[in-house]
Amino acid sequence: MRRVIVAIMMIILGVGTVHAQIMFWNVENFFDTYDDPKTADEDFTQSGRYHLTKKKYQDKRNLIAKTILASADSLGTLPHIIALAEVENKRVLTDLIQNTPLAKVGYKIVHKDSRDARGIDVALLYNPFEYALIDSCLLTVSQFATRDVLYCQLLSMRDSSLLHLFVNHWPSKRATAGSTDVRREAVSRLLSDFLGRLIASQPQASILLVGDFNDDPGSNAITQLCAEAGLVNLSEPLWKKGLGTIRYHGKWELIDQAIASEALANETTYSIFAPDYLLEEDKAYLGVKPRRTFIGPRYNAGASDHLPITTSGSNAN
Repeated sequence: MRRVIVAIMMIILGVGTVHAQIMFWNVENFFDTYDDPKTADEDFTQSGRYHLTKKKYQDKRNLIAKTILASADSLGTLPHIIALAEVENKRVLTDLIQNTPLAKVGYKIVHKDSRDARGIDVALLYNPFEYALIDSCLLTVSQFATRDVLYCQLLSMRDSSLLHLFVNHWPSKRATAGSTDVRREAVSRLLSDFLGRLIASQPQASILLVGDFNDDPGSNAITQLCAEAGLVNLSEPLWKKGLGTIRYHGKWELIDQAIASEALANETTYSIFAPDYLLEEDKAYLGVKPRRTFIGPRYNAGASDHLPITTSGSNAN
């Protein structure tokens, strides 16, 4: 009963210190092998373009689980919260946390279907011994169909502080330069309006945005969002050093980012997690690049074309 009362007070006041160990990863087309008649997922079936067999699917699932477990080397502990992009449905998430060594952790799932034509969504896994889910919802852009933003309120089981977490997968770029800027700017405005109301009611709220923003920290959509909501882009220092999470034509791009409220940013570190097994030789441009599952229709046995990112609080243990 006391914990419930404390939780209610924290939600009302929006105060407290959050020390979550968090991973975000765009797992690139984490599809099952079944055809969903409501979405354009036919390529990722056994008879589709990629001939996605059960074995290929399970190998990818196991690589994702392996990486989550291995991230403990970077975080100092298994991630309390795992935010994911490009997952097809709750079925693959349930399989991931129940039929791999992750089953020992007991992660819980937050997933809601978005309006994306291919059926790819963002989702959240959280350790219920570290965090309790207070509420969650989708923030939806009304002008066009795209991946929704997943908003979660999570209560720390350690100190009863409240984390406002937003999982993002903004609209992708297209071949024509600037052709989708307006779409990312629409998501930016949606978040700015929502955050404005949140901060007005809870000025000291601990806020964290993670995700694949499909643009770098210097883009207008991201810099305007940070300025309007008073947020700090934790990814910017590594971006300025030329580091990245995805490689395009031999150049690293940092599109997988973490953006935090100022107080939270002061005690949170941001890292790119890049174990050797997630990388392969970039034969076209030299160096290395993330090892993706498919290159065109050819099976490449990798996990994703993105590297995961982690954020770590000041008292990990």
